[in-house]
Amino acid sequence: MPRSGVDMARSVRPTMARAVLRTLGPRHAGEPGRRVERLLGDGLPVPERLHARLVAALAAHGATALRAAAEGLLADDPLLAELSRCGDLPQLLDRVGLVEPWFHAGHRTRRALSSDGSSLIIRHIPSLGKNPVPSESLLVCALYVAGTAAAAGSTPRVEALRTGAARAAGWRLSWSDGPAAPDPRPLDAVRAHVARDPARTWRLAATAALLGLAPRTLQRALAAAGTSFQAELLAVRLEVAGQLTARTALPLADVAATAGFTDHAHLTRRFHAHYGCPPSEFRRTAHH
Repeated sequence: MPRSGVDMARSVRPTMARAVLRTLGPRHAGEPGRRVERLLGDGLPVPERLHARLVAALAAHGATALRAAAEGLLADDPLLAELSRCGDLPQLLDRVGLVEPWFHAGHRTRRALSSDGSSLIIRHIPSLGKNPVPSESLLVCALYVAGTAAAAGSTPRVEALRTGAARAAGWRLSWSDGPAAPDPRPLDAVRAHVARDPARTWRLAATAALLGLAPRTLQRALAAAGTSFQAELLAVRLEVAGQLTARTALPLADVAATAGFTDHAHLTRRFHAHYGCPPSEFRRTAHH
């Protein structure tokens, strides 16, 4: 049975609610966040109205927070992960309409791609009921920016379109100067991003978007260098773990968490295979 006082008529996809909740964190999510967490924990739907309150709290933290939630959702949701493998913008936009109803029944987007593929106009419009509130539209814009960056091979410039009282929120995403030049050393760029936050849940598609590359472009570049995304992710984490083990007195469980390993045992297995000894012995050797 639904919880008392919760409108279950229309709900959002659980992965979307989780992405927003995870980005906000317990401190900023407040009472709506606790309600969403309980519903998700019980396997119950998250009502659109309740989700909208969380999105409003997220938008108050600015574009960086919205972008983080969008990238997290693109990386973790299987439907969006499939979209991220589209080879170009027309293919991506053909499939978006099929995916949207799975995320939010009350709203949808209208999309218009220019004939040369250099710009895309999107409008966030109602599907069932009232117009989306501005914070929800801003999250949708962040999702389009992250998603199209992967398909187009470069991050678009964003221009807000003027909206009247009866017009929906809209943006122009443009690549009119051509795709941004890809990083000439994608392997170095991947390593640098992971090293800054090794404990993050890194995904190929989201990392490629950060570099202004399509996922398949990044995959090919790493293969040409004789490596893979997962191999580099592990290599950087082991390097961080080695430095923390040798240069600090952090408990090894904390080293594991900081470097992105599941637990102490996971760190020990990987560490031994790479360095030829367990972390405890590596630390003793480094201090002599």
